[in-house]
Amino acid sequence: MHPVHPPRSNEEVLRLVGDIPPFPRVVDRLVERVKDPHATMTELAEIISVDPALSAYVLRMANSPLYRRGYAAAVTLTVSRALHILGRRALESVVLSYALKSLLRPSSLVESLLWEHCVAVAVAASEIIRRVHSKQMETAYVCGLLHDVGKVILNARFPDPMRAIIQDQYNDNWEPGNQPSVVLEKDRMGVDHCQVGAVALDVWQCGEEAVLSCAYHHRPRDAARRSILPTVVRMADLVAQKLEYGPVRRPELDLSAVQRAIKAADKDFTALLEGVQARVQEVLQLFGDP
Repeated sequence: MHPVHPPRSNEEVLRLVGDIPPFPRVVDRLVERVKDPHATMTELAEIISVDPALSAYVLRMANSPLYRRGYAAAVTLTVSRALHILGRRALESVVLSYALKSLLRPSSLVESLLWEHCVAVAVAASEIIRRVHSKQMETAYVCGLLHDVGKVILNARFPDPMRAIIQDQYNDNWEPGNQPSVVLEKDRMGVDHCQVGAVALDVWQCGEEAVLSCAYHHRPRDAARRSILPTVVRMADLVAQKLEYGPVRRPELDLSAVQRAIKAADKDFTALLEGVQARVQEVLQLFGDP
């Protein structure tokens, strides 16, 4: 197949991939309301409570060691109490995790790999930005979580070429000198996951930082003057590859550039990698993954 020129507008992307799949209605409503400072926790709890599956996820997260630090050990049984423990920003992360998971089929190896990679990048991004003393940990988590959502959409729209690309990467047919996934996607489908994901996040109103991180995580320098988060997500992407989460597994990858960027001593950087690995496993287990 001859290379296809990349789309230049959101309209062209939508013509290629079709309609962006909607989030569950309750998630759509929550994403809108959680960003409104006038929305009360009572209102948010009422929205969540109409969806039993989402309520269960929120309670599981609130009762997990990830979020219960500093709280008594008693199990939280109400959504209202769970929101008090999680807080508004963490709630957004939980809700968007639930939404992304709802777009994936757990029985598919390809989609399982995409899910674990998104979780790993989310965790790594929040840890990396914490090391540079930023307060945007939850924002970084959301940006990392959603950075590859374009792959999820492309896999649903163009399953054969996307699965071939992802399975080749997973089966070690991909080497660092070969064409990256964004090039292969453009050649085979006419659009790459960065463009598709950015359009989807704009449609879903997930915020400018998430859109920028999705659009530019393979070329973060192009967005350096607008946001630090595409760079953070790119570094987190490399950490996830190093720790072998997702289709691209590169345990030999040299992360010295990442270590220098966050000014971490060897001992601190090793602790960061170990902490990311432990937290990823906790999150995957909470969402029912082994």
